Amino acid sequence: MSRIVIFTRLTAAPGKRAGMRDALDQLAVSTRGEPGNEVFVVHEARDEPDVLLGYEVFRDEDALTAHRATEAVAQARERLDDLLAEPPVITYATD
Repeated sequence: MSRIVIFTRLTAAPGKRAGMRDALDQLAVSTRGEPGNEVFVVHEARDEPDVLLGYEVFRDEDALTAHRATEAVAQARERLDDLLAEPPVITYATD
């Protein structure tokens, strides 16, 4: 089975970057404790101060499905709705 890799670009609404980072950092702590998660990191874009970039790796599709069903994901989505300037740009890949 192939691992699932997710690249996410999130653009914060003006003045909301710190809140967005906090929401993603909380999600990262929870996600890293999931048995099917191999990587969850958040990076700051160098030349775009309102942009955060996420990189996630899950063992397989079942692990991703389990992740999406967690309370932590539901809470992060709810928080991010008020913090994003635009919808996230998400790219899925396999290795």
